Parts: sequence; C-alpha cells; structure tokens
Amino acid sequence: MAKIDEKRRLQILNGNMWKVIIAICAPLFIYNMFNSFYTLVDSIFANEISTDSVSSVAALGQIKNLLSTFGTGLAAGGAIIVARCFGSGDFDCARKNANVLVSLITVVVAVLACICIPLAYPICRISGISNAQAMASTGYFIVQIVELIFIAYNNVFIGLQKSKGNTKSIFYLNILAMLVKLVLNVLFIYVFHVNNILWIAVATLISQMVLFLILGSLMFRKNNIFRIQIKEFSLSWQYVKPILIMSIPIFIGKFVFSFGKVAVNSIFGARYLEILKSQIDITDPIAVAQAEASAGLVVGALSVSNNLDGIATTPLNSFEEAESTIVSQNLGNKNTKRALECFFKCFIISTALGLIGWVLIRFVFQSQLIGLYSQNQDPERAEEFMNYVRMIHNYDSWSIPALAINGAVLGLLYGFGKTKLTMIINIARAFVFRIPVLLLLLYCFPELGVECAGLSMGISNICIAVMSIVFALIFLLQLKHKGELNWTIGKRAGGEQ
Repeated sequence: MAKIDEKRRLQILNGNMWKVIIAICAPLFIYNMFNSFYTLVDSIFANEISTDSVSSVAALGQIKNLLSTFGTGLAAGGAIIVARCFGSGDFDCARKNANVLVSLITVVVAVLACICIPLAYPICRISGISNAQAMASTGYFIVQIVELIFIAYNNVFIGLQKSKGNTKSIFYLNILAMLVKLVLNVLFIYVFHVNNILWIAVATLISQMVLFLILGSLMFRKNNIFRIQIKEFSLSWQYVKPILIMSIPIFIGKFVFSFGKVAVNSIFGARYLEILKSQIDITDPIAVAQAEASAGLVVGALSVSNNLDGIATTPLNSFEEAESTIVSQNLGNKNTKRALECFFKCFIISTALGLIGWVLIRFVFQSQLIGLYSQNQDPERAEEFMNYVRMIHNYDSWSIPALAINGAVLGLLYGFGKTKLTMIINIARAFVFRIPVLLLLLYCFPELGVECAGLSMGISNICIAVMSIVFALIFLLQLKHKGELNWTIGKRAGGEQ
C-alpha cells in the first residue's frame, strides 16, 4: 500500500476530527460545486440557442439524474463495504470488493444502454416537455445516455478513491474535466455557431471520457491498494450479495426520489396546461399552441429553480459523502464513539453552511443567477421564463438548509449501513410529502399558479428534514440502549486524539 494511503487511513482513525472532516470534505466540496455548475453551464450555453433549449436541457437533466441512480447507488453501497474493509486493515478484501463492484457496474450500464437508447423519444416525453421539444431533444438525450455509461464508471472509481479518503485527486481531476467541457462548449457555440443542444451533450460526453481515462489509469496502477485487474473481475455471490444488500436500498431511495422529481414535472406541466386551457378558447389553435409553449416553459423553470438550489445543496453533499467514509472506516476499526463524533460535527458544519447558502442564493444573488438565463433571440419568452423561475424559486429555496440537515443524517445512516432507513426517507420525500402537497395545491389553490411547484418543493424538503432528525434521534437512542452510545460530547470535543 502506498505510504500516502496509510497516512490518510491513520489520520481518519486517530486524528483531530475537525481537521479530518475539513481535509476530506474540502476537496469534495469544491468537486461537488463544479458538478453543480455542470448543469448550470449547460443551461447557460443552451440559452445561446433558444429559451426552449434551456427548458429542455433543465427538464431532461432530471431524467438523467433519475437514470444515474443505478450507478450512484452501486457506487455508494460498494464504497461503504470497501471503506469498512480498508478501515479494518483487510486490504485484500477491499481489493476484491472493488473489482466485483466494477464488474457489477459493467453489467448495469450495458442493460441501461440497451433499454434507454431505443426508447429515447418516449423517455423525453415523460420529462414533461412539449412534443416539439422532445423531438428536437432526442439526439441530445441519446448522447446523454452514452455519457451516463462513463459517469457510472467514474462514480465507482471516485467512490473507491473516497473510501480511502483520497479526495484531493478527485478535486484536481474534476477541475480538468470542467475545463474540457467549458472549452468545447465555447468552441461549439461561439466558434462553430452550432444551433442544436446535441453539441452541449457532446462536450459533456468528451469531458467525462477524459475523466474516465485518467481515473481508469489510476485504478489500474500496481501501487493502488484497490488495483483493478480484469482477471479479478467476478460476480461471485460471496461478494456480490453484501454489495447488493448495501446498494439496493440506496438505489431504490435515490431512484424513487429522482422519479418523484420527474413525476412532479409531468404532473405540474399537465395540470398547469389544464389551468391555462380553462382560460382560453380551446378551438383556437394559436391560443392552444401558446398555452402548450407556456406549460413547457413552466416545467423548465421548475428544473432551473432546482438547479439554482443545487449550486448550494450539491457542494453540501460533500459532508454526506465524507461523513459516510469517515464513519465506515471507524466502524471497521470498531470505534463507534469516533464515528458518532464525526456525525455531530458534520451536522453542525453542514447546517451552518446550508443557512449561509440559502441567504446568499435566495436574497443576495438570486436576480443575477436568474439573469444568466436571459438571451436576445426571443426576449418576451425569456422574460416570461425568468419570471416563472423567480416565482418558483422564492419557495423552492427553502430546500437549501433543509437538505443540508438531511444530508448530514444520511451520511450517518450510510456509514452505519442503515441504507433501508435512507431508502424510506427518500421515498417519503417524493410520495408522502412532495407529490401529495403538489396535488393539494394545484387542485385546491389553482390561483397560486406556478408558485404551487415552489411551495411543494420547499414544504416537502422541510418535512423531510424534520423526519431525518427524528430518525437520527431514534437511531441514537437505539445505540444507547445497546450500550454503544456511552459518550459525552463535551468530553470528546475537549479530548481529541
């Protein structure tokens, strides 16, 4: 094992916890910030083509997130298993699980591509965009499916790097990928003057391919403790079963949550169109076409509002990811007290940053961020679109501090392997809170119009934050009952190792 890996492992297991959290989280925080800019950058460049393109990119981004849960679920569950092996010092077990994880993701992406590419157009329609937008966006979406193959592998490789606390290399590599994406978008939009959002997807695909090649070369190195070797690829049930037990609840939770977002887009778009049609002469084809166009813009506005929140919430996911790694390694080392110490301190930092992020994005930079979506080709539609975004985001922004709290709790539960609880939380977010609240508002208070979408997002995420805190308290009480939580916070805080 490389000396740097051993040094990092000992730091996670024995070092000052504040310093450990900052050292692991800081590169991930910046990495996730760049990830949040990915979708934002796509929308900004799509803005140079047309407002419909912005709406399509934003709405299809939700479908992409939905499909990516297959890879992220496996990567997260597998990384937890590998981190525990690594923390316990069983490096051979860690390497074998890493190779099985890569084998599993290969099967998953093959099945995903075979299903989604032939069904690209129907899937585009599910997103809630208009028929014309779906037809124009099908090629873009097919490229995104190919891109997801590389993203899935990259998520696994990154997850394996995170499982041993190696977050700095992730940071540097993603800066490179972001630069490749930006340069290609500038070339396509401003030099070659393309007028199809397909090329935006091509730019992202190439950047992910570059990242895949570099990460792959790191994973195949002889001195890598998790070295990937084709001869060790296996689907042995002995290793597959624990990974699936850990990963399937994570996947189901993330999938259902992402599906809930797509369902909200579809429900909101359809109902809002009904409301608009009730206000016009439906025998007038021009008026109907205008209503359909407005409904399509509203769906895109909701997705853009989510993306604005993502500028804050995606970086905050670094605490969930780093926390699960630190907790997993310390549990592997049979140090429950230290794992819980990590949770409490991550909770404090994440919640504070969530509140700061909410203030900055909602009250300081909202107008500037929404202004990025203005363009000169059809100023009236652009103004309409930006007004929709603003009306939705005023309430949707409540999600930022709420999701910061939720992320800290999820990190604790992931680290302890309580992935079924995280699945329940994500399912409840979509089907207990978000969709019922949206339907209630749309049918009982239709006069609220587009604000129904923002309210449903904000209210549901606040509810899920409360639910997460309740789950965390119950889990901690269970640990105390078992005798595993005999710990004074003040004592640990004042007596760092």
